[in-house]
Amino acid sequence: MSHIVVRRLGRDDLAPAARLLAGSMRDNPLHRSVFGSDEARLEPLLARSFVRLLQRQWRHGLVLGAHDGPATVGVVAMVEPGHCRFGIRDKIGMLGLLARGGALHRVPRIRRWLAAWKRHDPDVDHWHLGPAAVERSLQGQGIGTVLMTEVCAQLDQRRAVGYLETDKDANVRLYRRGGFEVIAEQPVLGVTNWFMLRHPRP
Repeated sequence: MSHIVVRRLGRDDLAPAARLLAGSMRDNPLHRSVFGSDEARLEPLLARSFVRLLQRQWRHGLVLGAHDGPATVGVVAMVEPGHCRFGIRDKIGMLGLLARGGALHRVPRIRRWLAAWKRHDPDVDHWHLGPAAVERSLQGQGIGTVLMTEVCAQLDQRRAVGYLETDKDANVRLYRRGGFEVIAEQPVLGVTNWFMLRHPRP
């Protein structure tokens, strides 16, 4: 993976990055539980939502892209302490996206999902990771490890705690290799979720 280069994304890169995330995460168990299994409807809704989320992460943290030549093949975002939770403007914007996507009836499930995640959010200052994904056709080739290595370097450079949630067992193994440890495990809407924390290393 020495040919993969990780660098910060610019504002103009966010929409393509959101489409990559949506295409890679449309079959995540929690997304299916919240929004249903119709991927033709789910992927565009996720893409629009991820654009808004990445814009927020970009303003208040880092959005990193893994690049193979000119192509972006992986994306990870991380937001600085104090910006984990949506403000009222963010919530209103997301409601508008759901309305345009014909998904307002999913709001009760979204609220249960986010309330469960909020209960596990650490009290200590931390950088909150997510969303993160590798291009679907390139998964399993080490790109996720390259991204995770850069994330850990960024955390260690800042002497910062990292925190994330995931609903995929394969991700747990990846994050553990980067030094994250499971601090809680809970079903959310019938889907097992893992909550993971990493302390900085010298």
